Amino acid sequence: MSTLNFDRNYNRKLDCDFFSTIRIWNPAIHYEGREVNIYDKSGSTPRFKGRGCYVQVSEIKLHQLKPAAAMLDTGCPLQETKTILRTIYRDKVPDVETASFAYIIIQKIKKVPKQNTLDL
Repeated sequence: MSTLNFDRNYNRKLDCDFFSTIRIWNPAIHYEGREVNIYDKSGSTPRFKGRGCYVQVSEIKLHQLKPAAAMLDTGCPLQETKTILRTIYRDKVPDVETASFAYIIIQKIKKVPKQNTLDL
């Protein structure tokens, strides 16, 4: 299973059942139904936050990012979120302003507890 790392846990979103992430678009890995192991790397030691499934994936440009989506993803207003994305991805793409991004909604996969049954 693939790993999805987070350098910051904006809004403590990794503790929620549903959360979003914005990544550079890559259709080979950004597709609905993909399952990932989620890690919070904001501390000195990466912490496993659970397994997740991509339930919605949208390709967007930076200028298409809506205020509500920005605020839910980072806990910051739209312009601050755009600044964060420009900083994160400035060395990873030729032009952040024209790059395609994946706006991904992830649902945590819950473990189903085993039930102890007595056969009488």
